[in-house]
Amino acid sequence: MEVRRPARHPSCSSLSVTPEARAAQRPLENTANNLAPAGQSPARLDYRAERWAARGALWHLSSLDRVRSCGHHSVLPDGSVQVRSNGAAVGYAGLASCGSVWACPVCNAKVQAVRRLEVGTVLAWGLSQGGAAFGAYTVRHHRGQDLDTLWRALSACWEAVARDKSVRTARANLGLVGTIRAAEVTVGGNGWHPHLHPVHLFGQRVSDGDVAVLHRAQYRAWSAAAQRLGLTAPRWEAQDLHRVTGQRAHDALGEYFTKASYEPDDHAVSWEMTSTQTKSRTRAPEGRTPWDLLHAVHREGDADALDLWREWERGSKGKRALTWSRGLRKLAGLDREAADEEIAEAEVGTAADAGFVITDWSPVRESPRLGGELLSAIKRAGWLEGRRFCADHGINIREVGA
Repeated sequence: MEVRRPARHPSCSSLSVTPEARAAQRPLENTANNLAPAGQSPARLDYRAERWAARGALWHLSSLDRVRSCGHHSVLPDGSVQVRSNGAAVGYAGLASCGSVWACPVCNAKVQAVRRLEVGTVLAWGLSQGGAAFGAYTVRHHRGQDLDTLWRALSACWEAVARDKSVRTARANLGLVGTIRAAEVTVGGNGWHPHLHPVHLFGQRVSDGDVAVLHRAQYRAWSAAAQRLGLTAPRWEAQDLHRVTGQRAHDALGEYFTKASYEPDDHAVSWEMTSTQTKSRTRAPEGRTPWDLLHAVHREGDADALDLWREWERGSKGKRALTWSRGLRKLAGLDREAADEEIAEAEVGTAADAGFVITDWSPVRESPRLGGELLSAIKRAGWLEGRRFCADHGINIREVGA
């Protein structure tokens, strides 16, 4: 895949965008619902195929070995790939997977589908117990700062808040039963912008004043920790914690977590919280998410975006997207938390659910979008349509048991 650096005035940085260039990049400012290929209406966009196409670009361009291998080849001795449908979902069996929730669009979708259900379960349980508060915490940052350093500082600040005596007292007074914490990162004119979004769940009803007391304690502890790390104290206006209840919890969380996704779903906050592919722009017009960078790479061949994407891959590797306070999942009735890699590796159904077997995966390696389009065809019209699709696109198959 060819990548290029957009022409720009010598005085402009790689993150500076002229009004003309911003207008030309308008598709990146909308949700991925609107990122339809030329001649294809957004309503007809195949989001599954979009994810496969984006991952296909990473087969050649990613700096991560596992991402370059994900979905690229079979792990079975004969090189075959089963195509399965269990009535609720369609998928492949026998393919390599990476499990990266940060860098792989396909694995991200699989992992987040599970996390959405988990967050929804815990959120519903928590709201039934009492009250909830939602917030945003970050650190001051500037262009040139390393993403990994900033992310580690974010974690250190949060840990310092949890240890702070005043914070612990305030949380105990409000009957805190647990916290869900989501991590998010954007990039803009001031460089990388990592931030945490906590959802505090309380075992009693809380007032706006109660939450304000907790927020002041958390901000003070957070700010002190940031300064101990050599960072400038964050502005009060950049931090937030406010009470949310019932439907307002869904609305408030949706405001922060709705993202420009390949397949967004705004029916429940739990889906919005974990749709890391669904926020194409922050409220700051120059802000971009990592998925925006990937769009720019695989759609436009933007070499500057590729540089940032590779920095993102390095900085996000090993980081957690979603964290639960100890014991919260069990209280809400959830089982052990599966690792992202476990979820991504899980295959649809069993061998009994296979409709046919692809004997040569090379057509999909050459045109990754086909991998998603085939699954969409089967989901839409069944196995006969899947066989026709394979015949039309030179994908060799054999019947199960043949």
